[in-house]
Amino acid sequence: MDQLFGRTVPRLGFGCMRLPEGQDGEYIEEECQEMFDFAMEHGINYFDSAWHYIESQLMIGKCLAKYPRESYILVGKLCFTDGTLETREAAMEAFEKELRDARTDYMDLELIHTLGSPGSLKRVDDLDIWGFMRELKASGRIRHFGFSFHSTPENLEKLLSEHPEVEVVQIQANYYDHNTDGARANGGCREVYDICRKYNKPVIIMEPVKGGNLVHVDQHLEVKALLEEADPEQSTSAWALRYAASLEGVVTVLSGMSTIGQMKENYQIMMEDFKPLTENEKSMLAKAAKIIESKKPVGCTGCHYCTDKGCPAGIRIPEVLNCLNLLNQYHNPRMARMSYYPAISEHSPRECLQCGSCERECPQGLPVMALIRETDEKLYIGENIDIWANH
Repeated sequence: MDQLFGRTVPRLGFGCMRLPEGQDGEYIEEECQEMFDFAMEHGINYFDSAWHYIESQLMIGKCLAKYPRESYILVGKLCFTDGTLETREAAMEAFEKELRDARTDYMDLELIHTLGSPGSLKRVDDLDIWGFMRELKASGRIRHFGFSFHSTPENLEKLLSEHPEVEVVQIQANYYDHNTDGARANGGCREVYDICRKYNKPVIIMEPVKGGNLVHVDQHLEVKALLEEADPEQSTSAWALRYAASLEGVVTVLSGMSTIGQMKENYQIMMEDFKPLTENEKSMLAKAAKIIESKKPVGCTGCHYCTDKGCPAGIRIPEVLNCLNLLNQYHNPRMARMSYYPAISEHSPRECLQCGSCERECPQGLPVMALIRETDEKLYIGENIDIWANH
């Protein structure tokens, strides 16, 4: 347990983006209620959602209606990245919808969501959303405010230096991204965490298991040997959650749980039997991260020469090849497909003209045409499919 704004906050926070769903895509109310009841009965009373998590806040409102409002912590988010909220009026309408759906008259914490992209930064400044948040706080409709972050350390430094009124920052953090260079551009690197500490901002952690990817790392025999030597009884998810929760200044670690089994397992790891990582365990996980990084089968550096200088088919080659790396590093086809389908949303490897332009431009000398074909063979499973349902 930790303290945030004078309140006790559970080490494990309930991320409500992936509540139990049926085959029709609708939330299963009985299963949701079971999870919320378990959470409230076991002290997991921090609930994270957003106005654009489809139906999530409606379910939160239903499932928590029987509990006193002061007995739980409710977190909302307003997103300015996709152009949906173009005016202050639209932002207020979205906020009012959050309150209605969650059946409350205030949010304990409101976040400016996914702040960091140039578009979102400009829109938030142009609309003076900082002033909007201050006004909501002054009126008592939110108790505190901050932002969730997905960008470079330089952008975070600028934001926190210009806006000292920000009370909390939500960031990505996991032992892989903190010990490699792969997540610097989207806010997952160690430097982002260090900047939060520099400005003495309480930290909320998201993506502690890297979207589920760190669950599968024991498929690499070298990583499996490291983990088992340290503690043969510890699960891969436990190592990842304990890493995030052991960072100084962290108030809570969010987990997007979608089954009661996941919730019970995470409760045991994070609250019932929690043990901070030792220095030896931190060093072991740093070694594991380096091994995982070495499993990238494709040495694509993302230079985009293959596209900037002309893929006539318009294929987003670096993004496609990154999905093959994800598959081989984490042995997690579902999450690799979650990246693959956006990468082929405009043009897919099946449209390759076999002209060889990409291979002539590639400074790494990669057999690009064969690699994008391999990626498609391994990850493409048809149009109009439910990616989450197809493992």
